[in-house]
Amino acid sequence: MSRIVLKPGKEKSVLSCHPWIFSGAIARRPSHEPGEILPVYSSDNKFLGYGYFHPENSIAGRMLTFTDQNPLEALKTAINKALQLRETFTSFSGRRLINAEGDNLPGLIVDQYDNVLVLQIHTAGMERLKSIIRHQLVKHLRPRAIYEKSLSSARRQEGLPDIQELIYGIETPEVTIEEHGVTYIIQPLQGQKTGFFLDQREMRLQVLKLSHNKRVLNCFAYTGGFSLAALKGGAHHVTSVDISSHACALAARHTFDPGQHTIIQADVFDFLRTQPLDYELVVLDPPAFAKKRADLEMASKGYRDINRLAFQKMPRSSILLTSSCSSYIDLELFQRIIFQAAADTARFVRILSRHIPALDHPVSLYHPEGNYLKSLLLYIE
Repeated sequence: MSRIVLKPGKEKSVLSCHPWIFSGAIARRPSHEPGEILPVYSSDNKFLGYGYFHPENSIAGRMLTFTDQNPLEALKTAINKALQLRETFTSFSGRRLINAEGDNLPGLIVDQYDNVLVLQIHTAGMERLKSIIRHQLVKHLRPRAIYEKSLSSARRQEGLPDIQELIYGIETPEVTIEEHGVTYIIQPLQGQKTGFFLDQREMRLQVLKLSHNKRVLNCFAYTGGFSLAALKGGAHHVTSVDISSHACALAARHTFDPGQHTIIQADVFDFLRTQPLDYELVVLDPPAFAKKRADLEMASKGYRDINRLAFQKMPRSSILLTSSCSSYIDLELFQRIIFQAAADTARFVRILSRHIPALDHPVSLYHPEGNYLKSLLLYIE
């Protein structure tokens, strides 16, 4: 029978329910197609479960089940459990339904915006299972539409083309959701991720609570998620800065009082270098600077530069919310970068809190790499 056989001692991570198998851990493997599901065995012939495998990538396999359950049934079970978990913990009209390894579904993201679903498939293994995934989502949720928006660099490493299209239901280019009393316009096929940054929900609530009577600057504002939260919280004025003309246009549509919200299309680095930062609350939530390990040095410099500029220019007794969604920069490294930026400016800075994750973005205890998003809420003397 075709099977994956691991090298001696390399079964430990699988026995600990870590979903990834690296190519260097494999002793023997059959010739197989990208994404093909195969049983996994230890060097002493102990059955470990089923995973799907890629013949060329360094992350050669991703486990679908650590038991003898049929892997296709395990897929359906994992989808059902993920949906049940959201019903238990999240009632928002915009929420993440499936969070890849955090839901035992590596390579798959599904977000819900009211009655529209948007899925991202990052691996050849999940690509081969797409028809089953779509069937299960329709069966359990009866959505108006399902879009696929699979555009990641990880997907291209798997030899897969970009896909951005309706795969079920009726074209629904725009939908609204409500979060903490704020209404947001979502365009699933436009902009970044699946149309919105659902993972920052709890930090938007923090900004809402802290913004009363403050001047707020939202950098890398996208369509204005933090900006609208600040306005809802009673901010005196909000300035949103983003390089994307489309994002700025949608942020303008969100604005219910243009006199309180200034939207600037600009490069944030240029803005921070050239403008005074006379704001009591600043949000720095950039896109991932490190999309691969080779980017780590330049990404670290980028995070240090933008935070140093904020520390240099922000007034005393102000608050900075700074984030990183680069998975290659863990919390320890991120905090060290922020420490260096603060030390460069000789400002006294205190941590008020760290990132509060949204409950619909679970991370497997056995897969700490899934904990990609980190934030520090800082008080600047």
